Amino acid sequence: MNSTLEMLYQPLGGLMTYPSKLPQCAGDPQYNIFSCGLGDLNNVALFNNRNSGLSMKLDGAGGDTKSGLAKTKAIAETLERYCSCTYTADQFIVASADELGSDALDLESIPVLSDQEYAYPNCPLIRPDKSQKIRWVKGISLTSQKPLYIPAIMTYLHIPYMNNSERFWLPISTGCAIHMNFEKALINGINEVVERDAISLTWLNELPLRKLEIRTDALPEWCLDYYNRTANNPFIQTYYFDATTDLGIPSIYSLQISEHNRKVAAMVMCTTELDPLIAFSKITREAASLRIALQNRQPDKTVLDQFHEVTDGALYMGHPSQLDSFNFLRNTKDEKSLTDMRNLSTGSDKEDLNNLIQILQEKGHEIFAVDITSDEAKRAGMSAVRVIIPTLQPLSFFYRAQFKGSTRLYDGPEKMGYARKTEEQLNQKPQPFA
Repeated sequence: MNSTLEMLYQPLGGLMTYPSKLPQCAGDPQYNIFSCGLGDLNNVALFNNRNSGLSMKLDGAGGDTKSGLAKTKAIAETLERYCSCTYTADQFIVASADELGSDALDLESIPVLSDQEYAYPNCPLIRPDKSQKIRWVKGISLTSQKPLYIPAIMTYLHIPYMNNSERFWLPISTGCAIHMNFEKALINGINEVVERDAISLTWLNELPLRKLEIRTDALPEWCLDYYNRTANNPFIQTYYFDATTDLGIPSIYSLQISEHNRKVAAMVMCTTELDPLIAFSKITREAASLRIALQNRQPDKTVLDQFHEVTDGALYMGHPSQLDSFNFLRNTKDEKSLTDMRNLSTGSDKEDLNNLIQILQEKGHEIFAVDITSDEAKRAGMSAVRVIIPTLQPLSFFYRAQFKGSTRLYDGPEKMGYARKTEEQLNQKPQPFA
């Protein structure tokens, strides 16, 4: 385990709880899954009364084949959660986008809802207004290397709206990442934004992704260990798909079917990594972690309009009655080998980061980043970032706010060789990813 991270949990007064191993159900793929908790941050002076009495209980989880590595990942994710909501008012300036001009992220470039979504009575968002004052935080364009102001509401989590003008965005963890250096953190942040883009494009457009053939004789031994924990499971059938978009950055989407399970009969996962074998190993262990979360959470909403929490759609779509909704994936005929996916990893964090920036820039996407490293993370030798790529399709857990006004939602699949759909032709089922 990373010794610097061990400083973050102590018997008295630590930042988080000691990593605890989570129990798994019999028959589930077996991994070491650990979780750490931050408690209710409303009890900390910095966060006091921030959310009008709502709970700020946050935690993080990590899983792997090795216990020590799983604990480290759990601590790191919990620390990332903490960094993502740690800010003070003196970090912000209050101004309109018009006042800041070219010194700020262009609000006209960010994803928006469709007219139909905005018109719905329970719609949680309004259109961005460049003439209205909002909070901004210092960031940078990784594409142009120019310092820029980024909307605070797009940067931090658990950040209440200052006024109605900030209600153009739904805070979500997409693009938050933490690692032992900024290069690796930025790589992970960029990959997650690309991953969420692939998730949204796949589900909303019901893309018949190509199935991935897994040839065990072509897998290195370390990767075979991950494969074997899921393969040939008599209770769970796992499909893997090539979800790589027009960006060309390796992405894998998985679908697990367990028809005997009355709560999680279907479950999807997705991950993006420069090395497709790393992506494959990651998606198998993260699926095991998600299965624990869903299996121990009771569905408490049945009205789709009320869906807004991370697990709402996943639990609804996980019910056996929804299995046919995944036929567009299960029935796809095209296949390719996992080992045929292009490996973009060079072995150098700096080179990998530069390559990612170049790839996205050539495709017309600008990358923005904000340093969200807290004092605690810095003392532990960690770097935390928030990455924003406004021209990619966001993931949303709000059923009535899927950002169907974004051009990416329609242009992306067309660039991938699929038929262009209209808003009316999009998938009307809630997002099953959690």
